[in-house]
Amino acid sequence: MSAAGRWSGASAAVELAVWWTVLAALWLVFISSPDLLECLVGAAAALLGACAARAARRAAVTGADR
Repeated sequence: MSAAGRWSGASAAVELAVWWTVLAALWLVFISSPDLLECLVGAAAALLGACAARAARRAAVTGADR
């Protein structure tokens, strides 16, 4: 794997981690009494949201290059 490929994978992982952290924290702010099940659901929802946010950002960047 080239250095550019490794950097791209690392930057994707960092971007997903940042999105996940922000969305999971937002979930915890909005629920009234966090228990284990709500935390697990929030973590899963934040992961889906992070993937969607990354895909939307990549689509916007790719669309701007055309």
